[in-house]
Amino acid sequence: MPPQQRLRRAPLCATLVLLATAMTSCSPGGAPSSSATPSRLSPGAARFTASSFTTIIPDRWSDKTKDRSAIASVNAEGTVVMLLYAPATAAHIPNEHIDVSMVAQPVPDDALEMFLESAAQNGATNLSRAQPFDLNGSTGIFITYDLKPSTGVALHEQDMLVNHGGTTYEIVLNTAQPDFAVQAPALQRVLSMWRWTG
Repeated sequence: MPPQQRLRRAPLCATLVLLATAMTSCSPGGAPSSSATPSRLSPGAARFTASSFTTIIPDRWSDKTKDRSAIASVNAEGTVVMLLYAPATAAHIPNEHIDVSMVAQPVPDDALEMFLESAAQNGATNLSRAQPFDLNGSTGIFITYDLKPSTGVALHEQDMLVNHGGTTYEIVLNTAQPDFAVQAPALQRVLSMWRWTG
């Protein structure tokens, strides 16, 4: 099965940053802020450490961060700093994953929503309304959307952006549409155990 494709926004990034500079504000629209709550490391979970954060690898998930082929299949717009593969599910998609990347050009806070919503210009459908979230004290924005590749299973993604220490981090849960509800708790676990270290 070919590697799962992820939305690519690289050509739009420079345009968005220029537009954002000209904007006075771009708010997420008054949605209530959700917060990742601290919890204990479960017995089957392993710790993941990157240069600027730590979190956990959910039970039965695999760390593929050092697998060059897996990293290349993600098609991230920046540098991938974490890539976790999900265990097999009923949809039998072998590379459902959570990836974290540092966006090549930092996105200003008031342009995060516009950056996420640019997914519609790249083939995403059923975009949710952008909502704020808290990641260990840093506020970001997330949306969900569907992708229909030319071949293979239709995908559902949760795409999150958060700024910390002058860097924009993109956190993505990429699954087959029927598997999203099964894999979403693993993303919440990663977020709830996230701690900035730099």
